[in-house]
Amino acid sequence: MPILNEIHFVKNILKKEFSIKKKNKICIAVSGGLDSMVLLHLFIKISNILSLSIEIAHCNFSLRKSESDQDEQFIKHLCYKKDILCHIKKFNILEYSKKNKLSIQMSARKLRYKWFDKLIQEKYYDYLALGHHLNDSIETFFINLIRGTGIKGLLGIPKKNKKIIRPLYSFTKEEIFNYAKKNKIIFRYDSSNQDQKYLRNKIRFIISSFSPSIYYYFYKGFKKSINFLYQENYLIEQNILKIKKQITSEQREYPFIWKINCNKVQQLSSIYLFKLFFQYGFSIKNIKQLCYAQTGKQLISNQYRIIKNRKELILIENEYFNLCKNKIYIITNFNVSNILLPIKIQFNIYREKIINIEKMITTNNILFIDFDKIELPLKLRTWRKGDIFYPLNMTGKKKLSKYYKDNKLSLLDKEKTWLLINGNNNIILVGNRLDNRFKITLKTQKILGIIL
Repeated sequence: MPILNEIHFVKNILKKEFSIKKKNKICIAVSGGLDSMVLLHLFIKISNILSLSIEIAHCNFSLRKSESDQDEQFIKHLCYKKDILCHIKKFNILEYSKKNKLSIQMSARKLRYKWFDKLIQEKYYDYLALGHHLNDSIETFFINLIRGTGIKGLLGIPKKNKKIIRPLYSFTKEEIFNYAKKNKIIFRYDSSNQDQKYLRNKIRFIISSFSPSIYYYFYKGFKKSINFLYQENYLIEQNILKIKKQITSEQREYPFIWKINCNKVQQLSSIYLFKLFFQYGFSIKNIKQLCYAQTGKQLISNQYRIIKNRKELILIENEYFNLCKNKIYIITNFNVSNILLPIKIQFNIYREKIINIEKMITTNNILFIDFDKIELPLKLRTWRKGDIFYPLNMTGKKKLSKYYKDNKLSLLDKEKTWLLINGNNNIILVGNRLDNRFKITLKTQKILGIIL
């Protein structure tokens, strides 16, 4: 077993395992309990060696009433004494749990990591460190084993996930406690850790009852097994990445979108479908059915949706999809600021005499509109059921749903195509397609030029 001390922590953990460099900006998630207080103590002691910039993040879920508030005050006082910047977030976990139909533990996990990700982005941290250790990983192993899992679930808690790191992952609770005792570290006890209604606490109690000899060999053997599982899982993940590349027609990270070839998905075995789609909340059966469904059909999970579009499946985040839907932006004048708008738009007013209408209509960079037909305020929104417009160079009106279908727009494309709406609620533009009612004619006195 490794010995927990500052020298080992710097040389073999921070530098070797996580490649932490001098002047890195690190945020430590501190609950006030034993593990996070030891982690904080280690980082403070070696911060001068590596010239690290350290900040603290504390979550208050208010589940233990006065105890939770006392934890918060304990952290605030500590940060004041050590002159460390502290970020504290209070959550209404009971409301979130009820609204999303999740357990308290799952709700706390989701809220905590969502806030951590936000802090990492906003504060430009190089890493955010958590106090999870070997015992936590073993408990997670058994929890996943009892509930049913694959190799990935048997790996326990990962030591690193993007910018979130767990530097104590290879140390046992006993080693962490001995370090705290030796260095006289003050920490707070969490009474909920003794509550036997939680499966994790039940597993913890059983393992702690092992005799010292069994206890030693149990942890030693477990670490070996985890290392073997990591190697085997790496080979599997490499094969999954190869398969993913073969079925992907397009993928980007922000906004997240993954376009997948339906025909190639239909050829995959169930185990590959599980590996590729389970993490997004979709079952093998539903993915298979969607491949044969008609265009426009979709599946929706807590965070994602997957849409059938002809010979493709399009996977996106719900957050991005809902960003456009039912959103309205009001434009009250022609000196519009693009900061708050979903698209870049610029208005120019022209008073020159029209000489060549054909040339002005077909100019690529500018859409020319009869200014006198415009009524403020203008609106930007996406399509709604029943929308109609009169497409330029076409006879009569057309339902927007039919126009989208004729132009082979996917459900995603429909929801992110912005409409410019006149003050009288007539559609002026659909994307960059002008409504016939607003085109310039020889009678036009003043022209509004729109640059998109």
